[in-house]
Amino acid sequence: MRDSSKVLVVENDAKIRDVIGIYLKKEGFNVLQTDNGIEALSIIKKEKPGLIILDIMLPGLSGYEVCKRIKTNEETKNTIIVILSAIGQDSTSIKRYQVEADLYETKPFSPKSFVNNIKKIINKKGNL
Repeated sequence: MRDSSKVLVVENDAKIRDVIGIYLKKEGFNVLQTDNGIEALSIIKKEKPGLIILDIMLPGLSGYEVCKRIKTNEETKNTIIVILSAIGQDSTSIKRYQVEADLYETKPFSPKSFVNNIKKIINKKGNL
């Protein structure tokens, strides 16, 4: 069972990861962080976060691959996933990787707007 208070931020840029963490903590979330896809899968298995923010360009496994593994796993398939990337939103590449993210945000972004968009997804899905 997923823990609705936990959010995992998977971002290889420490500054961006920290900013997202600060804003999410202000909203009352328990924030877990890592900078690579392999460790992300380990944390997901152990901690069972309710929401995962994934950068696309990660060492180890890409955000696309992590997302695919989350969505094809029976225990984690309903986890809310937010894709965060410097790569512009390209529906062709999203389809190519069969990404089933709930939200796609591009860098640079406004942290306040980013968190507001996450809250909208949470309210829409009713998961957290």
